Amino acid sequence: MTPPKDRCPNFNHGRANVPVRFCSMCGEVVNKNISSQVCSEEEHAIRRRDRNKYCVDCGEQLIQ
Repeated sequence: MTPPKDRCPNFNHGRANVPVRFCSMCGEVVNKNISSQVCSEEEHAIRRRDRNKYCVDCGEQLIQ
């Protein structure tokens, strides 16, 4: 039996109406009803400055 995965502390995982597709902390899909987008490097730069580890629009990892 594998140990349970640590739950992400981001509250979007428990919300009923999440405004983004991907979690900014773990990159998992939190709202499958929102389609994935193709982002520009400028948009990713803004997300990095906001200290998001993952892009909430496309799911790409922004910070190692």
